Amino acid sequence: MCDDIVRSIFARLPARTLVASMALSKHRRRMILCPEFRSLHCRLGPPLSRPHIAYITTAQIGRGGYVVSEFHSFHVAGAGLGSGAPARSLTGTGYLGMKYINSCRGVLLLANSGRCMFWNPCCVANNEKKEAIIPGSTRGDCVMGFGYGSRSQTYKLLIARKYAGEQRPQWRTVLSGNRKGESFFYKTYDSSREFFINSLYIDGIIYLLHITKKVLFAFDVDDETVTTINLPGNGYIPDDHLETSRLMEVLGRPCMETGDWNSTTLWMLTVDHQWEQKCVFDKKTNAERGSITGAWDCGGVVVLHTDGSYSHPSRLYLLRPSTTEIFCTNLPCNLKPALMEYAFCWGYKPTLVPPGSVVGELSQEKKKHIMKPLEPLNEQEKRKGQEATLTTVCLMEFLAGVMRRIPENLQQVIEELREGV
Repeated sequence: MCDDIVRSIFARLPARTLVASMALSKHRRRMILCPEFRSLHCRLGPPLSRPHIAYITTAQIGRGGYVVSEFHSFHVAGAGLGSGAPARSLTGTGYLGMKYINSCRGVLLLANSGRCMFWNPCCVANNEKKEAIIPGSTRGDCVMGFGYGSRSQTYKLLIARKYAGEQRPQWRTVLSGNRKGESFFYKTYDSSREFFINSLYIDGIIYLLHITKKVLFAFDVDDETVTTINLPGNGYIPDDHLETSRLMEVLGRPCMETGDWNSTTLWMLTVDHQWEQKCVFDKKTNAERGSITGAWDCGGVVVLHTDGSYSHPSRLYLLRPSTTEIFCTNLPCNLKPALMEYAFCWGYKPTLVPPGSVVGELSQEKKKHIMKPLEPLNEQEKRKGQEATLTTVCLMEFLAGVMRRIPENLQQVIEELREGV
């Protein structure tokens, strides 16, 4: 069989299957690792089977009363072992304060105030034990988002950076390779991480929800332009409600909730930046509902998870938007992790994109300072991290188990939840 046919077939295989197939021969390994094939696989490779939940868990590791390390673990619930879904962990002092920002082309971005890390859980280095940590910003920068421009074939990092003489940080992009970011957006808008909860990257656009301005920004990665999108629901959202809102992804589009005194609504943003109503909650019957942390469309049945509030339990909702029928159940307290302990990786798709390609080709001298190997896993700290994040893992597997059975067995699932949860 000629290489072109093999390449076309392999490009349509799941990423983890390709990783395993590298052992077939040195020739196959070279083919899979070449940049041209990786780019082809990004376009033709299959997404994770639906329904699934890609997420990162986080736990601080203490010793002697002090936090000495941080544990980050990536999982895909619901995809199943047969699909080759990745599950990788990081732990060490170098990850203290790292927060998940967003994913792009299979690469996850974690960042703190001093640096950022690009991590592909599927990407295997030559010795299969090292990944790449790439400080993408200077100390004091606030990392907002990360995306890829298909026309320019360039990765870009959106940051808030304050130069000498500026009263407030300005939004800028740091471009791939040796190019320096010079563009900025919306000088009049103060910009700080505390004004954002999360960001999304979808089809060449980075979406950011600005809490204090009550608008959604859509940054075009290629053009480096920004579109301001007014929030739905006539723009009325109580401040305390918006502060807990998160951007989500449903059917490949940004999604968020809004509320007033009477109801809470889940909205989905169309390609032409129009808001479409997905579903509505009556607050008279759901007064203690809490904020929506996750939303999934499972064949016409919308599954919602809410975090509850204070002493109130988290909840699971199942509903059909085409009807007024809605099912709600409280989840047990052992399925209620703290919000800071996990983050959904909306839009994640497994790829073989190496983290090093995000910053372009660098000289060997620069690689010594910019590229760093992942810290080796400390088995004791890894076990502590796994124990600390077990509640999150159990919750995600529970949600994925429910979603796998609907819409076909919706009524049966509802009856079982009524009896067993």
